[in-house]
Order: sequence, then C-alpha cells, then structure tokens
Amino acid sequence: MAYSVLPIVDRRTGQVQFKVRGLWHICYVGDPILLEQLLARCARRPVFDPETSELLLGVAAAGELQGRNVAFSLAKFPTLHPLTKIGS
Repeated sequence: MAYSVLPIVDRRTGQVQFKVRGLWHICYVGDPILLEQLLARCARRPVFDPETSELLLGVAAAGELQGRNVAFSLAKFPTLHPLTKIGS
C-alpha cells in the first residue's frame, strides 16, 4: 500500500524525512538536489511505497494532466554502530 507524504529533504546529506501513519521515516536519496527541484514542480502530492522503498512523484509536464511519473529509490542506512570490527 502506498502512502501520500510530504517529505523534508536535506540537500547536504541526502536525508529524506516524512510521516507515515503518525510515524517518522528517515531515508536517504542519491540526488537530493534533483529531488528538491522535482518536488517544487509536482502536479500532485508525492507517494511513498514501502514495499519498493520508492518515493513516487507526479511532475508537471505539458499535455499530461497527471504529470509524468518519476521514482526515487530511498535507502535506509544502518545505525551508527559499526557492522564489522577492524583489526580483530
């Protein structure tokens, strides 16, 4: 099931935050500046699909009422604790 969201984008780190069903989700995107530019041109509210971890945008396009669809893959990074031990 996809959820309509209003993301907050950090241009420097690529962090994307949004609420789904009252809970904050924090993900990361590879090109935060492009995401920010396309969010400004959205023809409808962005949609987050938790099954594919994609943020789907309907960007305004000439001759298309719903706009053209653009998908951004979002990554969940692990905690700040190291996953491996160096020198062990």
